Amino acid sequence: MLSGVLLAKFLNMYSYFHRKTKALGEPQIFNIETTNLCPMDCVMCPRRHMKRKLGHMDFNLYKKIINQIKGNTYSIWLHHFGDPLMHPELYKFIEYAEKNKVKTKISINPGFLTKEIGKKIIDAKLTHLHISLDGTNDAMYKKLRGRNADYNKAIENINEFLKLKKGKKPYVSLAMIHMKETKDKIEEFRKKWDVKGIDKVEIKEFTTWDGSDKEIIKLAEDSQKSEGFQKSLKYPCVRPWHRMTVLWDGRVVPCCFDYDGKYILGDLNKESLKEIWNGKQMRKLRKQHITNNFEDNELCKNCKEKYVFEKNKD
Repeated sequence: MLSGVLLAKFLNMYSYFHRKTKALGEPQIFNIETTNLCPMDCVMCPRRHMKRKLGHMDFNLYKKIINQIKGNTYSIWLHHFGDPLMHPELYKFIEYAEKNKVKTKISINPGFLTKEIGKKIIDAKLTHLHISLDGTNDAMYKKLRGRNADYNKAIENINEFLKLKKGKKPYVSLAMIHMKETKDKIEEFRKKWDVKGIDKVEIKEFTTWDGSDKEIIKLAEDSQKSEGFQKSLKYPCVRPWHRMTVLWDGRVVPCCFDYDGKYILGDLNKESLKEIWNGKQMRKLRKQHITNNFEDNELCKNCKEKYVFEKNKD
């Protein structure tokens, strides 16, 4: 399987560096949105502006997707703009992918990580559990994550999960976002979570998503990220040649910054991944990035998170 993954990546990167609108490798998926439900109200998340319907992905649709990516995809994240723990059958999603040799990863709010859910995802053989915990006390946690955030409950759930975890799986990373409110608490956070069962303590860079939310842009500037805005525009963003994102209803968007389905590439209820990967909309998107022209593209025109590779000058 690994040879298939490496070949797909090589061919798609070859297509990127040679500025081809048709990618030569097999289609790749970065994440599948099992649900877009989430009761949190995080200040750093554009989800509050989301207009698309709320719902859970159908398991049969999910199986259809996994059956198309197995053999050329090593791992997937099972979340997008919702908390995957809110899907009542999440463990089935994890189990099916893992049985088909596709590693699974989820990013969660620890407040929903009950003992029952924790046991189910461990038994389903989840590969990687990423826990978002912004803050070192309840006041900070509520300020950043909203009134439904409960720091003490989150800590209790994390500790209970670590007791359930046996052996190396799942790999557990615990993260706090670097912000004005958290920057003075980074060392305290690192020390607190230097415990058995936590494999990595991570301080994440602030993300501006698609650059359309002025409040988030202001938070980014306050977090001293503005110096990194608008990376080189002489080169296209690699994401259209790299991987796609699947929304809970089967529609496909270019990347994990598209929270509201602003740029729909296709629909997996009607099309295959291969058809979408080099379909009209995707090839149009790649051309927009090659020419740096996003006049009619509401997703990419304001994005400050473009990920580029420079051509070899030799």
